[in-house]
Amino acid sequence: MKKILFCALVLSLVGCKSNDIRMISDSVSGITGIGKDTAINNGSVYKHPTQQYSNKSESFYITENTRLSQEYGAIRSIEHEKNPKGMTMVRFVAFHQDSGAAMENQTYLYAQDSNGWLNENPVTSHYAEAIIINSGDYYLKSQAKKDGKFYTSGMIKLDKGVTNVVTIELQ
Repeated sequence: MKKILFCALVLSLVGCKSNDIRMISDSVSGITGIGKDTAINNGSVYKHPTQQYSNKSESFYITENTRLSQEYGAIRSIEHEKNPKGMTMVRFVAFHQDSGAAMENQTYLYAQDSNGWLNENPVTSHYAEAIIINSGDYYLKSQAKKDGKFYTSGMIKLDKGVTNVVTIELQ
């Protein structure tokens, strides 16, 4: 009985065609991600996306209500302070990202609606004082006041009824 099973196993392995071996190796390489193209069961072909790099810089316009493809700087923290009026307010504290030195900045906040669109009319802050604002999600664009070469951009969420102190790093 063992001899019959052994012979059947050997004959089945010897009887494989080169196409069968190629299909098996393609399947294994597709699963492990080794191959360039991987066949999917429904017959369509999946191609791995190629990584694209660019040395072209994107223009940063603080007054335009557009999201940037690459975010600049960093939004480090949003702390909350009680205020005597109980109104929603925001204040920005800006630092240089490399040196950590304090910087004066101007910030534009574009409100985001429930569909993800940005409002055309920004709320602006040109000084380190708290300003009154509605709570919600905002797209922040900030730049240094003196030379305008350092930027921060990204989404923030402002809580209502408190002063939101936003710490940003300009890049």
